Amino acid sequence: MASFSVVVVDQMVICDPGGEVYTRRTFGSHRYDSKVLNSFGHALPVIAGQLERAGADARGVILETNFTAARDVFKLDYRSAYAVPTLQKLERTFTFRRGDAPSLEVTDEVKFSQPESFETALITWGTIEIVDSQTIKITDGTRAVLVAIDTRGRSFQIKQETIHEDVDTKRLPVRIGIVLDKKISGGFVTLKITPVVEKRWW
Repeated sequence: MASFSVVVVDQMVICDPGGEVYTRRTFGSHRYDSKVLNSFGHALPVIAGQLERAGADARGVILETNFTAARDVFKLDYRSAYAVPTLQKLERTFTFRRGDAPSLEVTDEVKFSQPESFETALITWGTIEIVDSQTIKITDGTRAVLVAIDTRGRSFQIKQETIHEDVDTKRLPVRIGIVLDKKISGGFVTLKITPVVEKRWW
């Protein structure tokens, strides 16, 4: 419900993987066993080992909107999407900046009644390069973005996993997990996504 994609000019560099090729499972009780249909295959957290749950009760509540010519802010509470009894707060804020240095910041704020594991993710059909311990580059075709990861000093791992489902796309999607090393009682994770501008020498 709080997932997102990032399109650079004409290329969806951070993607929604879409649906799977229809099978009996697609329309049955095991529909959400599919990693492209459940939240594992989307730019969403895994909280205390749990994916988002399905159903009408799992809904986002808009907390803030502020749209201007220079910047858009959109904030929502999506705690109800996770069946985690210790989860007290889960808010995601999107901040999109226009102008000469455009960027999208996605910040998750989480709070628990006792320490729990937390990870977030990005999905792409492209290639992934680890630039440094806090930055990755994602390239798809001729377009690319840099993703700066800010966990407020908490250590984390970057884990890549190809999603092996029967999808009607040229390439299988890859999940980029940003996984905190230790359980937390609360904290923030911010992904700042900026397009890579092609340098011209004329």
